[in-house]
Amino acid sequence: MIYHYCSLDTFAEVIKNKTIRLSDLDKTNDYMEKRWGMDLLQEALKKELVSNSISMNLLEDYWYSDDAHNHLEQLNNNISYYLDHQTLIACFSLEKDILSQWRAYGQDGEGMAIGFNYDYLKRLLKGHSKISIDKVIYKKSKQENLIRNKLFLPAVNYMRDMFQRVAVRCSDDFNKFFVEEFDCFCEVLYTYTEQVFTFLKNPTFEEEKEVRIVYNTGIYEEISTKDLSEILREEFKIGINQELILQPMQYQVKEDKLVAYSDLCFKNCLDAGIIKEIVIGPKSKVSDIDIRQFLLTNGFDDNIEIKRSEASYR
Repeated sequence: MIYHYCSLDTFAEVIKNKTIRLSDLDKTNDYMEKRWGMDLLQEALKKELVSNSISMNLLEDYWYSDDAHNHLEQLNNNISYYLDHQTLIACFSLEKDILSQWRAYGQDGEGMAIGFNYDYLKRLLKGHSKISIDKVIYKKSKQENLIRNKLFLPAVNYMRDMFQRVAVRCSDDFNKFFVEEFDCFCEVLYTYTEQVFTFLKNPTFEEEKEVRIVYNTGIYEEISTKDLSEILREEFKIGINQELILQPMQYQVKEDKLVAYSDLCFKNCLDAGIIKEIVIGPKSKVSDIDIRQFLLTNGFDDNIEIKRSEASYR
């Protein structure tokens, strides 16, 4: 189970519209979103190079462009470029009754926590190229391992494969070949960067035990108007029976900002029990009967468990 804490108004919209809203990650209250892992890159890469018996001075003078005069600058520039792509997310927690979550996201305790079936969502989203769901990782050791296994290891394997395939190469020594073709190594990382960095977060947020649905839009600053228009109109039908539908992007006004969003419609999987539980906030004046009838009038069955928060918060 994963729980989406929200206001009563948002709860009503989720139930009536059968949608989960994915909003622009760059408009959240954590300014380090997607960039937290940058500080771990250098150490993770050093360990990966050692484990592959590759000797390389990442800070040696090496001209790639006007903005990159050594290998590390080239790596950082490539990663930063893709971190600037627009990403939309929906946030959940593994915990259904945390006071800090009620205060921050649940209308100061007057809202609701909607319990979604995590395993069911994982099955539907598994293997999708642009949309994924996973737990946020907070421990630095685990973050570094993820960077090594999901970013650097596939890239090193690609370089070894390229070394074997290329008929004419700069050197017959793989170590020298790797250094000379390091820009190719950086390019391979593009495919995986957003998939990894959107699930890394500052350890101080660990109490939230967050799970995210992430939509990597592919929108970046230099994109052509034609490509941008196509992406903005994209609609993804997910699952054999189109259980989930990610609707085209829209914009809403939020705290004096225009915030991009896409709604993930789950109207086709109500019978599968995508919502399992509703937790009523500790300060909410809504009754269990109100919730039960509201669910029934909006097409949900009677199997959703309704609970009240045990937090003694007024």
